[in-house]
Amino acid sequence: MAGYETEQLSPDAPDTDWDALHDLYAAGIRDAPRNPTTTPDPLTRDVLRDTVRREDAAFVTRWGGEIVASTRLTPHGHEVESEYTVTHLQHRGRGLATALKVQALAWARAQGHTHAGTGGTALNLLMLRVNTRLGYVTSPMWVTWERGV
Repeated sequence: MAGYETEQLSPDAPDTDWDALHDLYAAGIRDAPRNPTTTPDPLTRDVLRDTVRREDAAFVTRWGGEIVASTRLTPHGHEVESEYTVTHLQHRGRGLATALKVQALAWARAQGHTHAGTGGTALNLLMLRVNTRLGYVTSPMWVTWERGV
């Protein structure tokens, strides 16, 4: 995709990158369809940075140097869990999430990981399409009941 550059975000990235990553993450939390079981506790910028540095590998796509898409992989032994893939509103519909996850999964394979998982809600049809393109297979779903007070 012309003009877009994808990379693994360095743990030593400058503060401006961590600010941009957190802003994109926060936009994804606001925008993503969810149900009670897929509603995460929002991370602060510093907790997000520390989590990526300690546990995750973060991958980003840049447009003109600015971060416009991101995804994270959390390793668990031979498996990785793909989490919080988000594309900036102005850059959606261009295949960035798919391309970014392809690069992240290629990195995981090169690191020796043999399985990948991801979660989400059946309400997020766009991400379900991305994950299907990448070969993810749905596992049995559950029904969540919620009672108001």
